[in-house]
Amino acid sequence: MKTAKRKRPDMPISKEKLKDHIPILEVARKYSPKIRESTRLPLIICPFHQDKNLGSCRIYPDTNTFKCESCGAHGDTLRLASGYLDIPLSDLNRLLEALIVEFGIPKDAVSVDYNPKGYVQPKPIERLSPDEYKELLHDDHYTVPTKFELVEYERGEYDYVPCEHTKIYYRTLATKDPEFHDWVICTVSRIYWLRYAHMLDYCQKQGYELLGWAVEEHLKEARKLLYKALTDKSLYRPELRLRNELLGEELSNIPISA
Repeated sequence: MKTAKRKRPDMPISKEKLKDHIPILEVARKYSPKIRESTRLPLIICPFHQDKNLGSCRIYPDTNTFKCESCGAHGDTLRLASGYLDIPLSDLNRLLEALIVEFGIPKDAVSVDYNPKGYVQPKPIERLSPDEYKELLHDDHYTVPTKFELVEYERGEYDYVPCEHTKIYYRTLATKDPEFHDWVICTVSRIYWLRYAHMLDYCQKQGYELLGWAVEEHLKEARKLLYKALTDKSLYRPELRLRNELLGEELSNIPISA
């Protein structure tokens, strides 16, 4: 007689997992009316008092905390989010539910681990840090137009021009849509890899050993970051083969100088 298959219960959201998925800087970028990231510690508008100008509230990205010198408010990612969303920490479950909706994170990705007998918890998606994304892709996000306006360039000639954009952060995308994330990672990093590969070829041909060594080290680090960034590791080898094929085609088409 077959036993009924045990259905996995609906597990609550883990606040620690959620904080790992949403760095405090992403919360500030999404909700703060103003933000200044040119300083060592980004400045934001504090949600806990009538704050209108940048200067009193700072973000500490390394520790995922904030501190307002004006009103004394301080805390972690969830504390800051609670102020912007006007949901007290005492109503933590509502705050966590609101955040996964706001950031488009699947609940299963941040739920408390469920480990019944014989069940193997899937390994969480490995993601790069914001700084590692910047190293690999020259930024930790990309922008997409969300609103257009009709502009007349010449009499009778019109075109739609983007006037508002939204930021898509790679760390969030890795959880929300892993397949699309991997495609973006490959196509964007491929552009920079080919540029550096061309530079390495030039250095080797010209005998610039020191510069060539630096470029080669950069390419090695880029390969490591690419492997770490991919949620589907099976894509790594085919991507390297494609890059080498493209590089070979491009180098063969470069005319030999006289």
